[in-house]
Amino acid sequence: MALFGRKKRNPDPDLDLLDDELEGEEAVVRPEPAEGEPGVDRDWERSGDGPYDISEWPALDGRIDLGALRVPAVTGMQLRIDVEQDTGRLVGTTLGFGASQVQLQVFAAPRTMGLWDELRPDIARGLVEAGGAAETVQGLLGKELRARMPGKAPDGRVAFQPARFLGVDGPRWFLRIVVNGPAAADDKQLAIILSVIRKVVVKRGDDPRPPREVLELVAPPDVLEAAAKQAQARKEQAARQAAAAVQRQAPSLSKPDATGVAGISTGAPAARPPEPVALPTDAPKPPSNPEFT
Repeated sequence: MALFGRKKRNPDPDLDLLDDELEGEEAVVRPEPAEGEPGVDRDWERSGDGPYDISEWPALDGRIDLGALRVPAVTGMQLRIDVEQDTGRLVGTTLGFGASQVQLQVFAAPRTMGLWDELRPDIARGLVEAGGAAETVQGLLGKELRARMPGKAPDGRVAFQPARFLGVDGPRWFLRIVVNGPAAADDKQLAIILSVIRKVVVKRGDDPRPPREVLELVAPPDVLEAAAKQAQARKEQAARQAAAAVQRQAPSLSKPDATGVAGISTGAPAARPPEPVALPTDAPKPPSNPEFT
């Protein structure tokens, strides 16, 4: 038995929890993970290998606190909060690993049973109805869906992109994991990403919730500030592009004597530039599935 420790054969200083960090708190003791790589050398076991419940890993340990999800802070990883456009709710997060992306969403689940076995056929059916394909296979975290999702290529033709859907059933919660990009087709890249996902911690809360209800996230202040700066930069870029388009279409308006050429009185007030248009969120849309709209 160990206090959130890792075997010395595979030390992880970012996640090791020292005794003095638990001073004044109740120490939570759980079995130390078995030998070998989960899903490779042995079967994956959620409670010992992660993703974890808050009761199993209460310490933050350098993770980014998003409320219902606590995500490891990894060098080079990009994090984006996914916003539901109609309601403004924070319904998930997308993590970027180079050219690959992983979307995480957590849902309420029944106390006595999980959701993944029930939802997998629904997701597969939705993919097929949208013109794609899906196959259930045994993956590193149990059963997963390997999918081909239809889209449009730059030349307008239909192009299929690989995707993987993974599900993790926890205590009264369900974590949905969608992988896009090269890692969806490359097992080695996927294994590296899943080693990060297994360190995620879910904080469901004690409030009664109907099964399949999405658990909203809470963006930390620094993430909100960064998002606001990015949004402002996009607005300014859009305004610059609009101004450049006007100059290209009517070059005479950019000359010093533009008022005379255009027949505009010099006493008239200057025309106000167009207000920047707020761009929609760039959060990826969830796959076509009635259970996750």
